[in-house]
Amino acid sequence: MTNLTYKERITVQLMRNKRAGLKPTTQADIAKHFGLSRMYVSTVINEVQSGKKSDEWRVKFAEYAGMEV
Repeated sequence: MTNLTYKERITVQLMRNKRAGLKPTTQADIAKHFGLSRMYVSTVINEVQSGKKSDEWRVKFAEYAGMEV
């Protein structure tokens, strides 16, 4: 999965989690876990937000979802 964007990779991982009965299964689950708005999580995942803080959030989201960072 080397040619996939961050959004594509996290989407695949969330679908895998749903199939396996694990959390998180949605961006809303991620937002609730970290106490963030769903809109902010969406903009970070869609890579609309840029910068150091957004990059840090992407790593945290990936780790929480069970993705390799």
